[in-house]
Amino acid sequence: MLIAEASVTTDRASRYLGQLCQHLEAIAQAHPQMPVRVEWSDDTGLITLGAARCRLHAGADALTMRAEAPDEQSLHQIEGRLTDRLEQIGRRDQLTVTWIPQTADLV
Repeated sequence: MLIAEASVTTDRASRYLGQLCQHLEAIAQAHPQMPVRVEWSDDTGLITLGAARCRLHAGADALTMRAEAPDEQSLHQIEGRLTDRLEQIGRRDQLTVTWIPQTADLV
């Protein structure tokens, strides 16, 4: 499993988590053939895009995202979609997303 994490500094993390999830849910409803599933609450979210998934957490000063995928193509796809949308909705606050590759947790 390939893993990448991003932490986006913002004092409106919960707001952006909700907007991001609502946007992707609307896309999934408009295009039922797309393999997108979205679940969220005020401070957590889970986005599944095909074989990749991303867990989100809204903290007091940052939105953290952890993307996991079985291959590089799937990982880059979910990173790209989330980055593009979050930077678009957060342009007034100048949000930027930088993904950092992680090593898989050993269980």
